[in-house]
Amino acid sequence: MIVVAAKFTGKPERKSEILRLAAFVAPPSRAEAGCITYNFYEQQPGASEFLFFEEWKDQAALDAHFQTPHFKEFARQFPELIQGQAQLRTYEVGKTHDL
Repeated sequence: MIVVAAKFTGKPERKSEILRLAAFVAPPSRAEAGCITYNFYEQQPGASEFLFFEEWKDQAALDAHFQTPHFKEFARQFPELIQGQAQLRTYEVGKTHDL
């Protein structure tokens, strides 16, 4: 499994556009065959800090996600809505279990 954690700070005046873009990309991403979870969080209301947290079956599923029309449209719009660089991390998980 591949876990993606993407943290970023949005431009405060563009918050509504960030929320709209997240609402645009999340449903079709969740419907992809290799998607386990795909969530978007506002870290602290009013702080303009956000997090995408995603779990994908494997790297091939994540690579396929990056080629979808909805992700490409997201990637086209996203850079103009954020301050600085997003912090993108992936984690390769060998085994999981519920606590």
